[in-house]
Amino acid sequence: MLAVLIVGAVLLRLAAYAVLALPFGGLAEAMCKFDCGWYERIALAGYGADAEWPPYGSLPHWAFFPLYPMLLRLGVAVSGEPARLAGIVLSALFLAGFMAAGAAYLRRTRQGRAAPERFVVLAAVVPCGLFFTAVYTEALFAFLATLALLGLACARPGAGALAAALTSATRPTGILLAPVFAVRGLLRLRREGVRALLPAVIAPLGLVGYMAAQWIAVGDPLMFSHVQEYWGREWRGPQAYLWEGLAAWDWAALGTLEASRSFLATWGLLGLAAAAWLALRRRWAEAWLLAGCVLLPASTGLDSLPRFVACNPAFLFAVHDVLARLNRRVAWAVLAVLGAAGIVLLLGWMQDRPAVF
Repeated sequence: MLAVLIVGAVLLRLAAYAVLALPFGGLAEAMCKFDCGWYERIALAGYGADAEWPPYGSLPHWAFFPLYPMLLRLGVAVSGEPARLAGIVLSALFLAGFMAAGAAYLRRTRQGRAAPERFVVLAAVVPCGLFFTAVYTEALFAFLATLALLGLACARPGAGALAAALTSATRPTGILLAPVFAVRGLLRLRREGVRALLPAVIAPLGLVGYMAAQWIAVGDPLMFSHVQEYWGREWRGPQAYLWEGLAAWDWAALGTLEASRSFLATWGLLGLAAAAWLALRRRWAEAWLLAGCVLLPASTGLDSLPRFVACNPAFLFAVHDVLARLNRRVAWAVLAVLGAAGIVLLLGWMQDRPAVF
């Protein structure tokens, strides 16, 4: 039954997006904006293939981690479809995988309080969750990070560490899973010996491999970080950016083509509040992953915080926990409101409004 719900939710979501995208050039065109173009170029031509952004040349490519464009290139080769359409299909498959893995994880960790059906619907309708369908890394990151957590919950740390390694090849914040496996290994070192540390060695290998590739190609293993200056990002700490965003009180910008810093900062605070909720319930790994996925990017700016929070598996697990405690009718009413808000933000995205960037 849950499998039917997952397939139905993903297909219905795609169908709804396709209908809403008709006035904006169709689904592939309407959903491919901003970072989508970078992933498309990397998938089709590889890193360093462009030199059209002086004085940086092709260096901005290195900000985008390799696993998703590699899979996108494979998807194009297998399907023969354009990269944008192949990417949407890939993201839909990863979203379905995330829903299934998330439901299994909640059943394993919530002991009688799991509401997998509500979780599946939540993942399908969450505001700013439109990136689960776009040619972005959100669905892949959520799927792999959840598999890593599921491996720990099922006492299969080797499989979990492999998923964590792939997560760290998907996005820089994937490295946040490595300390989780390191702590687990240290706690079991006396009982299991040195083999307890093997998962901790495996977990960061995706990032290590990417750093090695950058070192060979451009002589800088941290190019993915250093090239952030291309976007004018400066490290000032999350407290500075979050406070400035809230103090700006520019909510009126949501109805314009300007970004609302208050909207972006509020999503960051929502993420931190959800992380605190998880920590109070001793769900340390989830709390660590979510807090890190807010604080690390917020150290250099507020851009993209809504998608970093809304599409984060730990955030959705926290919202699931709240929904599971509500009356059934109230919970479904909340999901309906979230879905309506998601449609509004989706239409804003299709109209190039930056509120959800």
